Amino acid sequence: MLQRLLIAISVLASLATVVNAQLPGRGGVGGFFGGRGRLLVDLEEVRTELGIGEPQAELLDALQLDLAEQRRAIREEDEGPRSADETVRRLHFTHLLESLAAFDRRSESLVTVVLEPQQASRLSELYRQRDGLRAFERPEVATKLKLTDEQKSRIKSLRETFVDGRQRGSTPEQRRELREKEQEALRDLLNEEQQTLWKELLGKPFDFLSPSRRGLRNR
Repeated sequence: MLQRLLIAISVLASLATVVNAQLPGRGGVGGFFGGRGRLLVDLEEVRTELGIGEPQAELLDALQLDLAEQRRAIREEDEGPRSADETVRRLHFTHLLESLAAFDRRSESLVTVVLEPQQASRLSELYRQRDGLRAFERPEVATKLKLTDEQKSRIKSLRETFVDGRQRGSTPEQRRELREKEQEALRDLLNEEQQTLWKELLGKPFDFLSPSRRGLRNR
């Protein structure tokens, strides 16, 4: 554990140097794209599930602040005049989302230097549970399940239908209903062996608190 903490401290020092070079004179963290809370280890219920101790918590807090600064820098690079061509604007926005998604994946990996192996393994399971259909974008999932091109195409269509619909859902009940339909569609799409492997990748079911429940608990 001590060795992991020392490695994490070294990583933090390197990150601080990078951030200071990228963002001279800028302080604080804010905004949807640049703020904290995108990494699951920022949630108290997740830290409890992983058994995060105080030394780890302090390192995770510092690490996430630095990562949030770097993510904000990526987002701010997008600011500026917009093209009058809608196709160009869409391509630009798609590129931004891909850059942010790639950064988030690297951030998830970087966080594991603070964690013990069993904690990192459980955290991966929680990410898959949270992501739902989006988890199939993760290379380790597609590789483990040996998804065919046809399955990947069908999953993409399902994702566009269910994920977008869930984001538009106005109540927890509506979003829960969509998740149930999503799981039913997955059962129809995956063969028996793939379904077994998918359950193994998800691990023990975990109840993520809704924002309202989280707020009530923290009062």
